[in-house]
Amino acid sequence: MTTAVGEVVHLVDVVTGSAAALTPVDGGWPLRGGGPVRLWERILVAYEGLRSPAPETFTLHVYDGGPHLRHPQGPGLPLPQL
Repeated sequence: MTTAVGEVVHLVDVVTGSAAALTPVDGGWPLRGGGPVRLWERILVAYEGLRSPAPETFTLHVYDGGPHLRHPQGPGLPLPQL
């Protein structure tokens, strides 16, 4: 599950209880996380598994009540509505 509170993007794995957050600070986006699964690490591994695709290979779709980031070789990622 992804959601945003203000400018902070939260990722929560409701099965394992793991959580992570991206927070804008001084032009950067530090990552924080907790729980038994390192969620951001899994996302980065999945991204690298797609051979680090260029940004233009992703598309944005709106369905199921919100935006989703998609890549032809990977699953859709629901994005928070800001």
